[in-house]
Amino acid sequence: MVLGVTGFRDQRCHHLVVADAIAEERAAALREQIDAAGFAPFYEPDRARCEINCEHSEPALFDELRGLAERICERPLRVARARWLRLRHRDYALLKADARDRIEETHVEVMLDLSARATEQADVIYTDGRESWVVAQRPRSVVVVEREPWLFRYERYLNVQVQAATVYRLRLALLFG
Repeated sequence: MVLGVTGFRDQRCHHLVVADAIAEERAAALREQIDAAGFAPFYEPDRARCEINCEHSEPALFDELRGLAERICERPLRVARARWLRLRHRDYALLKADARDRIEETHVEVMLDLSARATEQADVIYTDGRESWVVAQRPRSVVVVEREPWLFRYERYLNVQVQAATVYRLRLALLFG
């Protein structure tokens, strides 16, 4: 994986997207593994609708993503938690879902998109309530975001145009130190 960290601190929301971070063959294998591990449905209309797995562990992948984030942030990090998400037509996550389930202290969020194809939807929007930063859904990309306490996130609704597409995401929360 080639890494250019230029731009991480250019905006108020410190973030960087690394395109083509993993090979499609590896992404496909990870999709199969997490599908086999299973997902639990999550649906609270005022928070989110998706499928989630908080138990599955891929230590080598987590270490690789942590190392990438450390190079970008230029600080040591440790994994606090991992969440695997599967999103389909009608799925979304609102600000309230992030507000209720977030780590309160400044941390780094690493999001790996394992999807087979782009949906042109399922964007992740980071916001402070006045300004927003859109991260488009792109297969095999990694997004590294420094989540300060004022920065919240939501995920756009997947409408009928996604057809049978499925969005797979791994979201790691990393703490400093």
